[in-house]
Amino acid sequence: MKSSLFIAHFAAAVILTCGILLVYASVQQAHRSAANDPQLQLARDLGIALNSGKTVNNLFPKDTIDIAQSLAVFAETFDEQGNPLRSTGLLNGQLPQPPAGVLDFTKNNQEDVITWQPENGVRMAMVYEKVNAAGTGFVAVGRSLKEVELRENKLVRMVAIAWIACLAVLLVHLLVQIYLFRKASIKQAA
Repeated sequence: MKSSLFIAHFAAAVILTCGILLVYASVQQAHRSAANDPQLQLARDLGIALNSGKTVNNLFPKDTIDIAQSLAVFAETFDEQGNPLRSTGLLNGQLPQPPAGVLDFTKNNQEDVITWQPENGVRMAMVYEKVNAAGTGFVAVGRSLKEVELRENKLVRMVAIAWIACLAVLLVHLLVQIYLFRKASIKQAA
């Protein structure tokens, strides 16, 4: 009887752990994939505008942001060879350069959605679009993942607390079951 108690509680702990991990993975993926939504919309809209003949000068504001500090969305254009042309965001005073191979992939697949870490402490949710406009081959739109990563860290803590609390309830239940089993065994022996 005692071994079946342990097996049942171990199985419950495994099922509980799997359920908690599923909740974590689902919510984490929802946070992370939602981080791409503004960039997808802006990149596609910029691509459509450029493909229809509008110029970069009419589409991009004159001011720029420091992408290492700001949470704002920024946009950048590249020529067919992947050289940066214009950007509303700068990294260390320079036009951001995409990771190797991103524009090649984008050229072959029309779009690429990536997480990019150009330096320690700077992680960006990026969308790259292939465009067919005079002088412009690609559009990139990105924004910082700082807030999303803060939410993910809070999620990890909440999930860990819930998992530990549920395991504690299982452990208390197991100990009560063992106590009641022993008590019943002593009564039967007497």
